[in-house]
Amino acid sequence: MRIGFVGLGKMGAGMAGHLATSDHEVAVYDTRPEPIALLEAAGARAAASVADSGSGADLVSVVVLDDAQVLDVVTGPAGVLTTMSAGSVLAIHSTVTLDCIRRVADAAGEVGVHVLDAGISGGVPGATAGTLMVIVGGEAAALEAARPGLEPWSDEIVHVGPLGAGMVAKVARNYVQYAAFGLIHEAQTLAAARDVDLGQLAHIIRATKALDLTGIVLDRADATARSPDDLAEAGAVLVEMVHLGFKDLDVAEAIAAELGVELPGLASGRAGFGPSIGVDLQA
Repeated sequence: MRIGFVGLGKMGAGMAGHLATSDHEVAVYDTRPEPIALLEAAGARAAASVADSGSGADLVSVVVLDDAQVLDVVTGPAGVLTTMSAGSVLAIHSTVTLDCIRRVADAAGEVGVHVLDAGISGGVPGATAGTLMVIVGGEAAALEAARPGLEPWSDEIVHVGPLGAGMVAKVARNYVQYAAFGLIHEAQTLAAARDVDLGQLAHIIRATKALDLTGIVLDRADATARSPDDLAEAGAVLVEMVHLGFKDLDVAEAIAAELGVELPGLASGRAGFGPSIGVDLQA
């Protein structure tokens, strides 16, 4: 394939590095000359501009920071859509809003270019190792056309639905991670308020597989409450688990109040704990 690659930051440079040593013809562009020079030495062509990177390309990958940068390098007066050919594929790997994806798709549609919102997960280590997960929204045919240009730097490509679905799934995944960071911080704050050693707390959490229990939620195929028949057969244990969970959350709230510690995550914990495993006691 002929591939254009725009954005050679910490993520993009690693991804493009795998393409530079592949059998594909790769044209790379960044506002900084240093990463371009390194990739040129590895086998890539140094594009003279954003538009040049898209000239004759079967696939263009964009890995820039935000909505404004994506719109600039794609739909701007010197963007890749000024040179991409009808039938080629544009993959947006940046984490951006759905409005941005729609604007890109509208502009691309005018010149016959297919768009994939192809979020990436795995961080800089994954980009360097070539083991990123690609979370894709868009037409299946466009993904299959682009797949050979995504595989050199990825370990798994997951097609989750139509255009926009990839970005939603990527953001949902990130929300879990960042929310978990916040809840762990709350737990550490609560423990430290009673002089619990945080190293010991970490050992307790790992040894009792507290975080592994999220599999109970993630393995459910839907987020609806279980039916009365379901609960009659196997739900007694789950109902008891929810009651115990609410009791534990009440105890946590009482202890936090005594120690003067705020736990904002308690509200979402109460609201989501039961329904997350299919037991809505309020239904």
